[in-house]
Amino acid sequence: MGMRRLLPFLAVLAAAHGYPGWFAKEHKELNPLDRVQPRKLEVLKPQFPWGTLSVSPDVLEEGGAYLTVSWRTLLPHKDPYWIGMYLEGEDPASIVPIKYMFTKSDAEKHFSEAGSASFWATNMRKGIVFNLFRAIVFNLFRGQPEAPTLVATSNTVKLRTPNEPTGGRLTHSAMPGSMTISWITGPGATNQTVQWGSVAGQYTQSADALATTYARSDMCGGVAKGQGWREPGIHYRYGSDADGWSLPFFFYAKPAYGAKAKFFVFGDLGTHSPDESEQEWDAAASRNTTDLMAAESFGKSLALHVGDISYAVGYASKWDDFHAQIAPIATRMPYMTAIGNHERDWPGSAIGVKDSGGECGVPYDFRFTMPGTERDMPWYSFDHGPVHFCVISTEHDLDDQYAFVLKDLATVNRTKTPWVVFAAHRPLYVSSTNSNPIDGDQTAATQLREVFEELLYIAEVDVVVTGHHHTYQRTCPVYKGACTTPRFNFSYAGPVHVVVGMAGFATTTNVEDPQPDIFEYVDAEHHGYARVSADPTSFTLEYVVNDDGAVHDVLALKKVADPPSPYAKRAERELLVCVVNDDCAVHDVLTLKKVADPPSPYAKRA
Repeated sequence: MGMRRLLPFLAVLAAAHGYPGWFAKEHKELNPLDRVQPRKLEVLKPQFPWGTLSVSPDVLEEGGAYLTVSWRTLLPHKDPYWIGMYLEGEDPASIVPIKYMFTKSDAEKHFSEAGSASFWATNMRKGIVFNLFRAIVFNLFRGQPEAPTLVATSNTVKLRTPNEPTGGRLTHSAMPGSMTISWITGPGATNQTVQWGSVAGQYTQSADALATTYARSDMCGGVAKGQGWREPGIHYRYGSDADGWSLPFFFYAKPAYGAKAKFFVFGDLGTHSPDESEQEWDAAASRNTTDLMAAESFGKSLALHVGDISYAVGYASKWDDFHAQIAPIATRMPYMTAIGNHERDWPGSAIGVKDSGGECGVPYDFRFTMPGTERDMPWYSFDHGPVHFCVISTEHDLDDQYAFVLKDLATVNRTKTPWVVFAAHRPLYVSSTNSNPIDGDQTAATQLREVFEELLYIAEVDVVVTGHHHTYQRTCPVYKGACTTPRFNFSYAGPVHVVVGMAGFATTTNVEDPQPDIFEYVDAEHHGYARVSADPTSFTLEYVVNDDGAVHDVLALKKVADPPSPYAKRAERELLVCVVNDDCAVHDVLTLKKVADPPSPYAKRA
């Protein structure tokens, strides 16, 4: 099987900011919070009235609202003025703002007698305060951000319901026929409970919540442990009489094995706040994607997000924004995930780059508990209607996962789930010119194929869905780098690989030219998502572009009854022998040969 470790520990070749190659340049330029230098903060001496700041309303209602921040008397200065949003009690000298916005003033003198700006705010379990600063723009001559100066602080916006339950989401659980419901509330919440029933407004059953959380000390380093840290709140498995109840939601039961299943598949989403503020790695297109999916969520029963979830990368407030954005989807159907590099990667892990900002998978594990997983072991499988899903982590050592995948695929009941989908973050096949030796697209793809491709082919996996590359790509049925046709007179030809990393974050344009022959469709220009409809005999995936909601590509697969195959038992035996032996090593060999025998006097009689 060759090296199973996805990416070996190599010499430190990463760029100064900890991101390798082209990835560093593209992503670092997109993060406005890198411009803020809290530890260089200066506080203006109150000798002159440089400016005043106020905010209204002074109470934030449930569900979030726009806050109007007003300023007066900004005296002329060579540096621009800007307003940052903070939580009550936070020290601007030790933490970056949640987001910020430049004041609208004279372009040359940065002068304004009065003005206002609107910030969208959600419940983050503490009051909200705005601070007015001077200086933030990156100095091209010195190569350093200017030290910010604190000019004024606003009044505090209190919360109407500090422990309001927010960020609801559903996931399948390890117990058949059950569902996990998770949400976020404040540390002072009491008697948290989930109630449900088959009729709206009649909640005949209930279960007490199990509280979990994580701390700054659980982070691995970087901004996650420093200036990006904020308290995550308590996660429960929605509400209470004392602290209020969430809005009523409904979801459909998981489709039966023989029933049709309709679901979404996408990756690399991110989040976007609807105001005009400067935000950490703003993914404006993600809002179109989630809005479209929410609009057509009626009748859908699953969402599969294949890694790079919120792009919080250490800035904890981004997780709250993300949960609020996906809630219209995640409260209606199980929101299943695979871990990505921006959730997990950090020096000392299998891929030693700093893509998680120091989170090293901790917030992800607590916020998205998948069925049967353990801490930092986020690989699992589940059935949904006629489809079996096997989900792995491309950010962990593959030796720890190979036996799991082997056993899982060997025990799939193809009568119940005739379709098998293999899901991961990084692609096994991708049109990309990035061959960075540390974590380049082609480097990872090659090593993933060394480990899994033979197994996926023998087990007759139908579709491989991945993300990471911010494009939509679809191959032919492919094996060993070439398009394949059905073996003998059977219907199965090989897995079709679909990259769905186009959900919201900045598109990746480094596709190959000309395209390799295995790719039937590549789109590096648009954002969107995939919708799937599957029944026991058909599997249809449609690529929906979020600009207009139109379908730009279709994958249609059919199942037909194959005649008995002399190779079927052999393939099944190979898988099961590997499961028993675990290591799949050769323990014994029997070799038989046919040779031409001399004429025999008994030949005629025989």
